[in-house]
Amino acid sequence: MFSLIYRSVAKESFGNAEVYQMLSDARDFNAEHDITGCLLFHDRKFLQLLEGDKQRVHHLFSLIESDPRHHQVHIIKAEEKGERLFRNWSMAFYDYGNLAQSAQIKLSQINTFFEDSKALKSASNLTGPFFSEVRNILLNRPL
Repeated sequence: MFSLIYRSVAKESFGNAEVYQMLSDARDFNAEHDITGCLLFHDRKFLQLLEGDKQRVHHLFSLIESDPRHHQVHIIKAEEKGERLFRNWSMAFYDYGNLAQSAQIKLSQINTFFEDSKALKSASNLTGPFFSEVRNILLNRPL
């Protein structure tokens, strides 16, 4: 099992309708290629964890990396690991949009979301970097 975490920034012209269409397409593609993961979208920033066969994940990432709808694509962590964090989700998704909620409320909501996924209970070197980036994005820290 191979996992890759990356972040990127959506182009200004990439609106909510396009995000949801992309998500629908990603879920179909991922289900067909046995790729699972999680996608967070907030304030034009994407954070995604992909997991599956190494060659398939790398192929998908090359498609993502060349997608003109976003830029500043940066790999945070990639590694081989024993089991999936999001084994039941072709693509878990949480969109905060531009909600003006406090950072504490956002972090509490995302913690509940991930506790429900059981991802936090898996021993993995990915959870620390992933949740660190989640906090950075939700707290609007520079990428």
